[in-house]
Amino acid sequence: MIPRRPLSQFPIQKIKDDEIENAYHWFRTFISDQDWMKRKNDIETYLSTVVRTTSPFSEPISEGTRLVIQKDQIGWYLFLVHCYLFEPHKYEFHQGARVVPIFKRIGTDIKLVTQIEGIGKKMRDMFKKRKSEADAILFEVLTALLWTRNGWDVKIIEEGKGGKTPDFEVTKNSKKWQVECKRQMKTADYTYKETKKRQLMISQINQMLLHFNVVLDITFHVELVTLPDSYLFDLLKDIIPNVKAPGTIISNETIDIDLSFVDIISIKNHLKQYSVKNNSPQLIELIAKKEVDHSAFTSGFLGSFFYVGDGEANNLYISDIAKAYGVHCYCDCEQALNAKARDVKNQIFSAIGQFNPEYNSIIHIGMETFDGPEVEMLRTQKIINTMSSIDTRDNKLCWIFYHYFQSYSRSYEPWFFDETVSTATSFINPVLPIKKTFLILPEDEVTIESASHWDKKLP
Repeated sequence: MIPRRPLSQFPIQKIKDDEIENAYHWFRTFISDQDWMKRKNDIETYLSTVVRTTSPFSEPISEGTRLVIQKDQIGWYLFLVHCYLFEPHKYEFHQGARVVPIFKRIGTDIKLVTQIEGIGKKMRDMFKKRKSEADAILFEVLTALLWTRNGWDVKIIEEGKGGKTPDFEVTKNSKKWQVECKRQMKTADYTYKETKKRQLMISQINQMLLHFNVVLDITFHVELVTLPDSYLFDLLKDIIPNVKAPGTIISNETIDIDLSFVDIISIKNHLKQYSVKNNSPQLIELIAKKEVDHSAFTSGFLGSFFYVGDGEANNLYISDIAKAYGVHCYCDCEQALNAKARDVKNQIFSAIGQFNPEYNSIIHIGMETFDGPEVEMLRTQKIINTMSSIDTRDNKLCWIFYHYFQSYSRSYEPWFFDETVSTATSFINPVLPIKKTFLILPEDEVTIESASHWDKKLP
């Protein structure tokens, strides 16, 4: 039985952030206390069953489990922010890093948000009718706020009345624009398939890696989905037991593998002084001995746990680790990179279909950049090719704003957020209608450089 420590004995400070609290309390006005408690309890029940503590894993590795609630996405997001503010011992770092910055921006300009015509119905629909569409609706809210911050009057257009319509219209003096927002799904289906394949391959070598406290840094040069599940096991079963020193153990046209060892003594010393949460950036950094992208890192360990506070919802902490392993994977295969580099052609042409062709129109497209600079370079080329195929003779599409986002978390900071904005014009109306273009990051806190955020080294 896993022991439990009361919150009164746990050294964790609640975060005080007025802007995030402003947004949280505003969001809560669109859901009754009774409904919120039910949805919160449902989420906590799910979390208490999906995360396992059976040796040596804290989650079912073979299935590539994602700690996210899809059916009630907005409930999940509100839960993340609730934990960030009021129950930090339950906070989920990696998912929260995507959501907390959005609340921060909305809360910073809460007076402007609440003045947007039609915003109340949009929010009520998200909480009641469109619970699984939070990413798309929050993107619309952020875009409407962007235009409001630039001094435009924004009117959200109610859906389903009078045929196809844009998301909202903006006016300033005698000028008027139609605006449509399109939010791309967080991750390509190919990435999910690749992740599941990677986890299946690692599940066949995890016991061996655990026994020898091994960390592998793997670069695949072919698509993972073309390899058998036993590929890594067949390759490494006679090598791992005989390796005594860190270094490159395999390098060929299919795969490169570097090996190092987990510093168990260092981890034990750390755990004597600090409490480390399961599935946290701190745990990843202790095992990997560096900061890594959690989405491509798989780890496991043998150790001792304890719960903090009541329940079993993402409040599991580690008191000791006896053995551990980690695997960091990357695939530089051209076919894999191309599959992850999703174009926005469908979003653009779908948006054009929403407009009245007689009025000037603008499209905002939101994308997340979790797959690395090589993928984004390919995606940029696809977008350029798509732009050249747009015929504006039968519409008045004047501008497209491309918003790129990336979030991550570190042991010393619960969230970081990067944003890059690029624009394209058809030259029908070549004067950029807004000066501020960042949806989430405050412009006065951003250092503008001639580079995209995915080309820069992460902190």
